[in-house]
Amino acid sequence: MRHLKIIAIFLVFIFVAKVGLAQEKNYRFHKVFFYSFTKYIEWPEEKKKGDFVIAVLGDSEIIPLLKEMAEIKKVGDRSIKVVKLDEVNKGEFYHILFVPTEKNQSFTSIKNNLKDQPCLLVTESEGMARNGSMINFKDVNGKLRFEVNTNTLESSGLKMSQELTRFGEEIN
Repeated sequence: MRHLKIIAIFLVFIFVAKVGLAQEKNYRFHKVFFYSFTKYIEWPEEKKKGDFVIAVLGDSEIIPLLKEMAEIKKVGDRSIKVVKLDEVNKGEFYHILFVPTEKNQSFTSIKNNLKDQPCLLVTESEGMARNGSMINFKDVNGKLRFEVNTNTLESSGLKMSQELTRFGEEIN
């Protein structure tokens, strides 16, 4: 009887561990996409000075990976600076802003605060590209893919290379 209890506890532990691992985000490949976005999207001339700023809303596991990328990569001759934000304030500028799933409840106010700013708004939840995100990551059969809302992106003052739509799904 004691052996059955030990086996039952062990099986519950394994199940909980697997569920926990499955729910964790693996952002390993996201950083490659982020760097690619800097090559296929053009910001207005006045935003091509100083550090290239990638902002992340909240405590996302992507931050250390983006910082790792920033240590070895540049956007042209400009350094990449990765910043963590607790909120998105009107008038502040970031070249790219990543909004993780857990911050979706703030998305409408984020969009309003970034209105008329050439900031690439990147999300990771189903339906966000149609809701105003410019690029939305998604999982397709276990592979990381993305959607591009070309209308929203271009209306913000950013210019996109057609190459980008070859790698992602275009949403209008």
